[in-house]
Amino acid sequence: MPTIAWPSGAVRRLRHWAALLSAGLGVCATTATTALAADPFAANNGLYPVASAAPGQPARLLWNGPLRVSNFDYPADAPPSDWLTKVPRQALTVSSAPEYVRRLKAHVEPSLRRLIEDPNGWSPQATGWYDMPWQAEGDAASGREAILGSYSGQVLAPGTFPGLDVPLQNHTVIYYDRLSATMLKRLWANPYRPNLGVVDFPEGAMVIKAGAVTPTPEQWPVVAGSTQWHVWRPSAQAAYEASRQPGAPVPPPQLVPLRVLQFDIIVKDSVAAPQTGWVFATYVYHAQAPGKGTWDKLVPLGAQWGNDPKIAALPPGVPLPPLTETWINREGAPAYALEQLGWGGRLSGPIDVAKRHGVIYTDGQPRSGTQRASSCMSCHGTAQSPFMANLYPSPNRAFPPDGGTFLLYPPGSTDWNRWFQNRSGRTPQTPGAVALDYDMLIMFAVGAAEAAAGGLSHTAPRRLRVH
Repeated sequence: MPTIAWPSGAVRRLRHWAALLSAGLGVCATTATTALAADPFAANNGLYPVASAAPGQPARLLWNGPLRVSNFDYPADAPPSDWLTKVPRQALTVSSAPEYVRRLKAHVEPSLRRLIEDPNGWSPQATGWYDMPWQAEGDAASGREAILGSYSGQVLAPGTFPGLDVPLQNHTVIYYDRLSATMLKRLWANPYRPNLGVVDFPEGAMVIKAGAVTPTPEQWPVVAGSTQWHVWRPSAQAAYEASRQPGAPVPPPQLVPLRVLQFDIIVKDSVAAPQTGWVFATYVYHAQAPGKGTWDKLVPLGAQWGNDPKIAALPPGVPLPPLTETWINREGAPAYALEQLGWGGRLSGPIDVAKRHGVIYTDGQPRSGTQRASSCMSCHGTAQSPFMANLYPSPNRAFPPDGGTFLLYPPGSTDWNRWFQNRSGRTPQTPGAVALDYDMLIMFAVGAAEAAAGGLSHTAPRRLRVH
């Protein structure tokens, strides 16, 4: 297989700013440029924070800060993870998980605190974090946006969180550490023909996701004092209204302020998690927590290193014993986050949409209200190629906006429990597929690459649309 030369950082920056210059000279700022449409290395969706102008007149810039440039300069090798030397080499338990989670956040603090508290002054190139290719193409509501290189999550209806009567949308950034990047370099040696056989993260590799939400402190006091981010996206209200109107055009982007709410660290640790190979840790903003800044106030929500399949397999109506592969910080996490946990109390962050509304089961029985239908690991366990399993326990590959009728298998059924198994990252959920080591973003990127190359565009959604 030939190796494609990756563009240098300087070339990517020129491409990035040339697109902005074109926008400033009057090119419509609400349409992605053709040049970026099939570019695996594009930093964003080609839409920049400028105001429309009369024909022949330069557009007016609406953002004075920097624009995030993606980092694709993957290294060929990296030293072994020093994280694995900082924790006891033993399988995690509910009692040992709190200390593991505490140390994990302290380990990444030197390179990531500024991402949370000063995103405009943070750089993935300067701190050794890396992006995923094939995620820039999109429209005003999808693909990576220009200011932070963020992805947009589902719009949640008013009332999803107690006391919040406006729609909520999250916008997240996702980065891979140097160890992860060595694998990504092999995976994308030819970006139009990804080598799925190498998708196996090195021990100690880490992936992080940081998310901020649209409500203001006046609308939702739980975000009071949290760091403010900005993205160039449609407002949450406009996106919510459009999601309720099939065929409605994508609303135009605007400068949207956000407040940091959630931070996730995912680490490949086959000793701590011998059944799955991964530990998922989630931290959430707690306005009343001690500390001087938002980073200090990101407290553990919990950790998950398995799906507790024995508990999932119990018949309906049988009292469930305590989980042994999830730890939840019930004494220290804020109430809004505890209310959004996954099925059976498994770990799921407040922006991860573990609850579904309007549920109808495949046996024909409707459910009143909501159903907890997911968890960190049940969702990420569907990462495979081709894309053959919904992120939720559902027979449908697609799913509606939050609040629309949602078809699910009955909880605890054989079909439902396929989402709540412990598998190696090299074992797919669906026989015959290729497992992608619990990485959903790789799944989305593979779908985009195959579509661009004229391959199986049904392999996966072409852009990240969930979580």
